[in-house]
Amino acid sequence: MSGKLKLLYPASLETPIRTRDSNAYLLDTLRMSGLNLGEDSGVAWKIWRVISYTYSMVILPLSFPINYTIHLAEFPPDLLLQSLQLCLNTWCYAFKYFTLVIYTRHLELSNIQFDEMDKFCVKAEEKRKIRESVAAVNRLYMVFVIVYILYATSSLLDALVHDRVPYNTYFPFVNWRIDRTQLYIQCFLEYFIVGYAIFVATATDSYALIFVASLRTHITLLKDRIVSLGQVNSDQDTDADSAFRSLVDCVKAHRTMLNFCNAIRPIISGTIFAQFIICGSILGIIMINMSLFADKSSRFGTVTYIMAVLLQTFPLCFYCNAIVDECNELADALFHSAWWEHDKRYQRVVLQFLHKLQEPMTFTAMNIFNINLATNINVAKFAFTVYAIASGMNLDQKLNLKE
Repeated sequence: MSGKLKLLYPASLETPIRTRDSNAYLLDTLRMSGLNLGEDSGVAWKIWRVISYTYSMVILPLSFPINYTIHLAEFPPDLLLQSLQLCLNTWCYAFKYFTLVIYTRHLELSNIQFDEMDKFCVKAEEKRKIRESVAAVNRLYMVFVIVYILYATSSLLDALVHDRVPYNTYFPFVNWRIDRTQLYIQCFLEYFIVGYAIFVATATDSYALIFVASLRTHITLLKDRIVSLGQVNSDQDTDADSAFRSLVDCVKAHRTMLNFCNAIRPIISGTIFAQFIICGSILGIIMINMSLFADKSSRFGTVTYIMAVLLQTFPLCFYCNAIVDECNELADALFHSAWWEHDKRYQRVVLQFLHKLQEPMTFTAMNIFNINLATNINVAKFAFTVYAIASGMNLDQKLNLKE
């Protein structure tokens, strides 16, 4: 990955850059996690794939329930709630990772559609915007990496300060409650082993945002091309055939975007549905823990965890909302493109294209929730509902922990 740090900055027009480069870091992370992205390298790689799959989808999700079964009586409420929110997130991570394993080929299909979209970006200004978008999206992925690493590190430091482990997973031959040596052993085992899952989660949690953000750039470029259909430039060939070809290119570009949406939707649908359900519960548990049980010294780690949880839903909802708005602007731009000044052939294609543009590119979670800001707000409301129920039950008083 270090050799690709140049992707964080807009490249010059002379440098060959494609839209698919916006997910280069993301795919590198998934490739390191064992996903088959067309670069198998023999028996060792297949063994690593089995280990990674087993850990991510079986061992890690089960380690929390096993630990509760064995050591539940030894959990104070604040530590139990902190562990429970991680448990829920881990189950969601395992589901998202499994979905990516099943639909791995759809990631490459989506990149193929990006390559097709790039063919319509022939102007220097369009190529410059593609390069700016690639850099911006890669920096967006690095935000995930920084926040997740910050959370992992702050959890380790908080655990060492309070003489406990950061994630409370189960290790069969280590019991941190016995002595300090085993505490340190389990702390660093969890930091590196669970930290591996946290690093992979930067990709499983951000892939939808990365692909959708890149799609938005092409929708914006298409809108600019549609606007230019109604502009007459005396320095260019503006005969009927040239105008018709430009219109057809816009239709083909839009069809390619629809093909991209069809390729990426099966992955996004299931994973974001699970994320919406889990996110509200996690935020509710965090609110209960911070207001009733957590001490001030452990709240920094909790705040970084909240940042990580919010990154899983809010940016994607924002971009999906923006795409719907810009798809509506595509139809408006086409309607105002002076199509009535062209011949009947041109007008027939415009009418068909205008009809197709009435259906915005939307993404849903299992065809139940629309992925947009309204749904994200409802998730936040659900978190407050969970907190209100816990407060109404006087949970702190029942546990005799409120000072």
